[in-house]
Order: sequence, then C-alpha cells, then structure tokens
Amino acid sequence: MSHHDNFKDSSSKRHLFAALAALFAAPLLPMLMGWLTVLN
Repeated sequence: MSHHDNFKDSSSKRHLFAALAALFAAPLLPMLMGWLTVLN
C-alpha cells in the first residue's frame, strides 16, 4: 500500500463525510433559521 493510495482513500472518506454532513444539514438549516427568527 503506497502513500498515494492512502491519501486517495482518506480523501474519499472526507468527501463521503462531507456528503453525509450536507444531507443532515439540509433539513436542519431551515429549522435553525426558524428558531432564530422565533427567538428574535
């Protein structure tokens, strides 16, 4: 296993994590905005 393969693997994991984070953030963002407007 070379250094390049390891870097590529960690990079793909980062992209996967970013995609999951976006999936979770998408429905939460409007709710967060709603809370902010209610609190203000």
